[in-house]
This record gives sequence, C-alpha cells and structure tokens, in this order.
Amino acid sequence: MLSQCANSQCSKPFLKLREGKLFLVETEVVAKSGELIPPSLVRARQQQRHVERYWLCNECAAQWTLIYDRERGIVLAPLRRPAVSVGTATAAARSGVA
Repeated sequence: MLSQCANSQCSKPFLKLREGKLFLVETEVVAKSGELIPPSLVRARQQQRHVERYWLCNECAAQWTLIYDRERGIVLAPLRRPAVSVGTATAAARSGVA
C-alpha cells in the first residue's frame, strides 16, 4: 500500500488520490534465478503481469516524473521543460523581458 511520496527526499504522506500524481507501473516478472520469464501464451503472460503503484506529491510531481529502468527499477527523472519557441524568445527580447 502507498504510504508516502516516491521521492526519497520528501516525506509527505499519501492521504488523498486527488492530490499529487499516481503512477501504475507494469514490471516484468523475474524468476528466482534473476532471469526474466518469457511468456509463451497470452494467458500465461497475463498471469505474469506485475503492477506496482507509486505516488508523487503535488510539489514533487511539478518537478519530477517516475520512469522504469530494468537495471535500477523505478527512478526519479526531471520533467522536461517546454522549449521556448524562436518567435516567443524574439518577442521577449524586444520587450526587454528575460
């Protein structure tokens, strides 16, 4: 069960679904030997599905997202900021806005 923000540097408790951002991550099932289990049938694949739930509070979700890395598991990644278009940058430069 979710108890707090997935950002290890944050200690906000998970209280409400409407606050923050909830992540459902489907990961691969790993055998005891550490090898991935290849699904042979559609039904077998559905049974091997493993879904984990993570949550980022509003403050962390504004700056971070969660990604799945096969080697490291779930990790924080900074959100990409939208690129400033050339027209917007030119207009801002002319008006003196930085």
